[in-house]
Amino acid sequence: MSAHGTPSSEFDIVEDDFDAEVPPPAEGLAALVLTLVALVLLLLAPVATRLPPAGKGWYLAPVTWPALCLGMAAVAGIVLGRRLWTGWRTATDPAAFRGQAMWAFGGIGQALEYGLWFCLYLLGVSYLGFAIATIAFLQFVVWRAGLRGRRWALTVAVAIILIFRLGIGLWFPLPPMVQMLPAWVGNTFGAVL
Repeated sequence: MSAHGTPSSEFDIVEDDFDAEVPPPAEGLAALVLTLVALVLLLLAPVATRLPPAGKGWYLAPVTWPALCLGMAAVAGIVLGRRLWTGWRTATDPAAFRGQAMWAFGGIGQALEYGLWFCLYLLGVSYLGFAIATIAFLQFVVWRAGLRGRRWALTVAVAIILIFRLGIGLWFPLPPMVQMLPAWVGNTFGAVL
């Protein structure tokens, strides 16, 4: 099938319309949220960076260019946020305006969910160990994504463990769970777990 709905003998690529018109309220809400993030990062920048090298110009300070970029982003976000505020105050239908504004975050729910699972995985690495947490995480994520063939996920998990632990030599301290087992278990399997 071609993009026009008629059968075609050649390979047709149907592109998604990524140039869809973004509603101004969605643009303003996204800008407002990102402006708040930029302001928080601006407040953290002096604490998160080192002092500039002695005798060097201010433009070589590690905080200079991130602060400049975040400052410009914050100014642009304030302009768009002001438009959002004005549009909200003058909206005749507040519910429709809110719906248009929330369009900015329509697809972010699933991304936040998988981000949360990854954070739990990192927590699991510290308590269960890299191998056990990686196998459990990949099995759960595959199931959560709706895929039911888990054999390949187990194969990928084992490959990741072998590559990172034995190939690269990525080191983690023994997790508390392994420390509760007899000493020979930690000594024998500690390099992999």
